[in-house]
Amino acid sequence: MIKAVFFDFDDTLVSRKTHEMIESTRKAVELLHSKNILPVMATGRPMYTIKKYIDDLKIENGVFLNGHVSWANREVILDKKLGSEKIKHMFDIAEKYDFPYAVVSNEDTYLSCDVSNIGDVMVINGQYKAQKLQKTSDINGNLLWLFAKEAFDEKITSSAAEKGMRSLRWGEEGVDIISGDVSKKTGVKVLLDKLGIDFSEIMFFGDGDNDIELMEAAKIGVAMGNGTENLKKVSDYITDDIENDGIYNALVKLEII
Repeated sequence: MIKAVFFDFDDTLVSRKTHEMIESTRKAVELLHSKNILPVMATGRPMYTIKKYIDDLKIENGVFLNGHVSWANREVILDKKLGSEKIKHMFDIAEKYDFPYAVVSNEDTYLSCDVSNIGDVMVINGQYKAQKLQKTSDINGNLLWLFAKEAFDEKITSSAAEKGMRSLRWGEEGVDIISGDVSKKTGVKVLLDKLGIDFSEIMFFGDGDNDIELMEAAKIGVAMGNGTENLKKVSDYITDDIENDGIYNALVKLEII
């Protein structure tokens, strides 16, 4: 029996292009509530950037920043920081190759440059209250963004590994730098333990490579039609894309709602 349905945010619950949620997705979440099935967030984003959607959908539980923060009944139960030493290490790499970077927590984002220098990415589309980063000895955050093209991936990955971190690319524009022992799956495990739910009792919708571990762990893993090929390979079911009622159709087809 499915007790909770977890959703990635970008290009799963809400379109990255339009920042809109289609009506069938909203209806699907309402039907989950009516059947006493928990709708839960599982996203790489900080909570404050999507609070409007969380409030609208009456979602009370979530995993944010790719597993660094877990939220049960709207209370933080996990808040894992990278630490200033690791952050400064990646600052040095970013400055060596001259690309912008940011320190991100569940409440704030601090950028190394003016917002206008980053280009048209989600970070500047009115959803991030970005502040200018002032490097200090005690700067800390849950994860880092490096605004670097794929050509730098090998350098970034090896540099992160030197300090026990790993990189997750979230688009052509950049990558997340996260703790080596953290993923959406680990953050979800903390939340499930708090709620008294097992992985065998959850369903998960995702679209990106950073969703693979949780997709494999969930009882039912659903890849969006617009998802990556790597994710589709490990999913239990491939639904329609986000614009064509992917979430609603899968929940109906699999008899969850």
